[in-house]
Amino acid sequence: MIRATDMTDAFKGDSLVRRWCLAQGHPRCADHPVEVASAPLADIAAQLAINRAVRAVQAQVDAYDDAVLLASRPEPDATVPLFDATGAAVGDQPNPAHAAWVAAGTLVANTPADLLHLIRTRDDALERDPATGLPLEAPFELVPPALPTFDPATQTVDLVAGAWSDARPLTAEEAATWRALMLIRWPRVMTPRDAIVYLLTPAEWLAISTSADPEVRATRQAALGANTIDLDNLATAAALAVFEQAGLLTAERVAAVLAGKRVV
Repeated sequence: MIRATDMTDAFKGDSLVRRWCLAQGHPRCADHPVEVASAPLADIAAQLAINRAVRAVQAQVDAYDDAVLLASRPEPDATVPLFDATGAAVGDQPNPAHAAWVAAGTLVANTPADLLHLIRTRDDALERDPATGLPLEAPFELVPPALPTFDPATQTVDLVAGAWSDARPLTAEEAATWRALMLIRWPRVMTPRDAIVYLLTPAEWLAISTSADPEVRATRQAALGANTIDLDNLATAAALAVFEQAGLLTAERVAAVLAGKRVV
């Protein structure tokens, strides 16, 4: 039986990340793993959040199973003899085995209802109608965690000794490298998001995105709602001209955007 400590994320030379889930109450990797070399870091960060949630639930199951096993054993003596340095009995002391046995019983007695539901699902012991034999309760399903927001332009995740860390901000050097790579990937054609991040200042984008001008709104939806933005396409120049006429960009800034000049 798989335990939480067995549920590692990375394997095959850290080139793949497992996709853990709960299938009928058992931890499984039902889907193909994430390929580190080709997957966006945002996908890796999201999968790691899911893996952590599944692993945390399995750790509770492991603790419950261990407690059930221990609590089912005969009760140990509450105390054991205490001996001095000469080996002579000088009284009694609490028995750690008894304390562990009591703690196990307490854990079992106070197991949350949702965890017991998971246990019944795993053990194929869901409540059934005595007359028909049909299940009276649905199998346990893990509520997926809220996936972390991840901005590849400002964040990264690290793989250290086979374990992925949480997302962290890029260092200045990493950010510079990322921008250099984006210059190679998007010389003149880029995604709308990349155009916003790299070609517009935060103030310019705030003004454009919050403008109530109908023409600006329509242009924004058409230009920034496309799959890509081509700096050599006349439609891009026309969209920027609308923003300029509305006073949201200067002529110098329009020229800089069309030249593909990244903002610092």
